[in-house]
Amino acid sequence: MSGVVAVSEAVSLAFHGMGLLVSGSRMSAKEMAEAVNVSEAHLAKVFQKLAKDGLVTSVRGPGGGFQLARDPAEIALFDIYTVIEGVPRGDYCLLHSERCPFGSCIFGSLLEKMTGEFVEYLKNTTLADLQRGENR
Repeated sequence: MSGVVAVSEAVSLAFHGMGLLVSGSRMSAKEMAEAVNVSEAHLAKVFQKLAKDGLVTSVRGPGGGFQLARDPAEIALFDIYTVIEGVPRGDYCLLHSERCPFGSCIFGSLLEKMTGEFVEYLKNTTLADLQRGENR
């Protein structure tokens, strides 16, 4: 993420797929992909990353699939985001430039504020909050 609020397709798949698992059930990549109408291959690749980082567990074979590795109240959206995209950087320049041709950003501090609010939302919102409909 370059500082501007951006959610990649991979992060979106991770958020939505993890949201499906909040009920405690185990779901296959195929079931999750069908539920959110996305590519099974791409969703499976995203969930392999989530499994590698310990946010979900994976069970192979018939009746297998993915399930949350921890209580939904212990998984913040920020945890999911950082597994897929890494920690957001403090780079707020749309040109990714060290030196602004205008002397100061034409957006002032807007991009920094937007990114800060987005990161705070991710840090303060857990999967359990989403399950209860408490997303702010």
